[in-house]
Amino acid sequence: MDINTKLKLCVISNLFLLFIIIGVIIIFSSREDKYWNWGPNKDLLVISVKIDTWVKYYWLLLFIAILKISNVIISEVAHPILGFNIYNPDKKIITEFTKNQLQIYGNLMYFIDSVRGVFTILITISQVDVALVGVLISEITGIFTIRMLLNEKTFIPNYKKDDNNQDEELQVLKC
Repeated sequence: MDINTKLKLCVISNLFLLFIIIGVIIIFSSREDKYWNWGPNKDLLVISVKIDTWVKYYWLLLFIAILKISNVIISEVAHPILGFNIYNPDKKIITEFTKNQLQIYGNLMYFIDSVRGVFTILITISQVDVALVGVLISEITGIFTIRMLLNEKTFIPNYKKDDNNQDEELQVLKC
């Protein structure tokens, strides 16, 4: 099975699991639960701030949008740089950073992400519409950042590589 087919099967399986989760939630959820409210209301409390007017609700959504957009851009740009330089077992020589720089960048980035993640969870689990808006904003931002990163690459569809000299052939193709 080729890599493209494997990826398609994974996407379809992931979508199937999402539908199962949504179905289970719809079947077993309590309609009286405050989590299923939409918009501002007297019960919406986000990190000790009552969101009971549309003005407060829109400010909350703007705050979530800023958090989510920043998070997606930072994650999709910085994490691959850190990940491929720190965790790639095939990359033995690092020329872009010193060992200490990479250690500090990596540990700081993962620490900040973890702490920010706690607060983001506290904000977005307050009500289902707030969580869904956050997801929607993240995914829309992801479309643009993934396209930006893909635009930096060269694509050769259906290229048949030979294990012996694949790098040499690609170098010739790039010229």
